[in-house]
Amino acid sequence: MPGKDYSYDIPDHPIEYIKVDPRTIKFDHRAQRNLNKARAATIAEKLVPTALGTPILSQRDDGLYAVDGMHRVYACQLILTGKVSVSEEVREAIQTITCEVHSELSMANEASLFIIKNKESSKVGPNDEFRIGVLAGHPLFQDTNTVLEKHQLKVGSSSVNGVRGIKGILSIVMEHGPEILDLSLTIAEDAWGRTPDTWHSVTIGGIATVMSKHSGELNPQELAQKLKRQGDPTSFRAKIQTIATNNNTRHDGTKGRLKAAHLAVASAWNANRRVNRIPVPNIFE
Repeated sequence: MPGKDYSYDIPDHPIEYIKVDPRTIKFDHRAQRNLNKARAATIAEKLVPTALGTPILSQRDDGLYAVDGMHRVYACQLILTGKVSVSEEVREAIQTITCEVHSELSMANEASLFIIKNKESSKVGPNDEFRIGVLAGHPLFQDTNTVLEKHQLKVGSSSVNGVRGIKGILSIVMEHGPEILDLSLTIAEDAWGRTPDTWHSVTIGGIATVMSKHSGELNPQELAQKLKRQGDPTSFRAKIQTIATNNNTRHDGTKGRLKAAHLAVASAWNANRRVNRIPVPNIFE
């Protein structure tokens, strides 16, 4: 398992709660999710000032920037600039809003703060979390991104160079380390070439588990050839799904699919082999 610390960290810094004119707040999409103006307009139309919450801002040299609560802030801006019609009571209530203002943060710190504030609520999509985590300089995202760039892979793309299931890819790095991810991607490409299903996180996770547990017993090139004989990556994924659901007789989940992938990869290695076999997990125990 990797010895690196993949926890989040932000240096101690000043924080204060102040009243702010929403129209003065700026946005920098590099350090958070992209602004959905339609969503903000919907929020504005139904805005309840007492339920606005406390947007989180960062004080930069050139002004205040939204870190969390961007859509609520933009909704207030839409109201105050007359782009969305609401009652006069609502308009008066949001002339200034209470905000949590952080000072002396770098942009990387802002990105980390955004992830920390949103991680437990699951409001941030995995692709956005990855992009922002790379910007934040967080070791987990940086280490993962370095491996993906080495293999010329992009997150969120459906092309032959697109990784599917970035949360699963990150889990591989957390559990087994970036070197195992690198090796697993190489094995997958040697087996199936560059196709969208080659890089699916469940398949890569199965390869990573087997290589992590049995790296001293397995030859990566031979495993790639064994996997190639199983068919194309799409049919191999279907085999994993069948194993995970026990022929569609039970529900599966992420952990179940990963166990099934482990079993499928281990079974592929053991096929037609009398010696140097590896244990096959009992995924239903």
